[in-house]
Amino acid sequence: MKLPEMVARWRDAWQSLDPVTIAELYAPKGTHMSAVVASRMKRPDGMLTGPAEIRAYAEATAAQLDSFQADILNVIAEETPSDGRASVEYWRTVNGDRTGRKRVVEIIEWSGDKITACRVFHF
Repeated sequence: MKLPEMVARWRDAWQSLDPVTIAELYAPKGTHMSAVVASRMKRPDGMLTGPAEIRAYAEATAAQLDSFQADILNVIAEETPSDGRASVEYWRTVNGDRTGRKRVVEIIEWSGDKITACRVFHF
C-alpha cells in the first residue's frame, strides 16, 4: 500500500520513539488527542497543543517503551498540494508483544509539512 507522505512520516517518527522527531511533525498550534494522553499526562480532555507539549508526551511515552510498531491496515486519505487528512487504521505493537497488540485508528490532518490535528482512538 502506498502511503501518503505525511502518514509515512508520522509512522516513522512514532516508531523511532525520538521525541524531537515526533514534535517536529506538529504545527505551532497543532493538537494531539487521545485517552492515553489523558491518563499519562493527567489531562482530563486528553488534548495536547503545540510541539513542546507533544514532545513532553513523546518523552514520557519513550521512557516507558522499548519499541513501538504501527502495522498499517487501511488508509483513507484526501490530499491537495498544500494540505490533507487521513484516517489510518493499524495494529499497535509495543515492546514486541504481538499477543497484546491493539487496533488503533488515528485521524491526522496536516497543512504543508506539519500536522495540525491528530485524534487517536484505541480499540
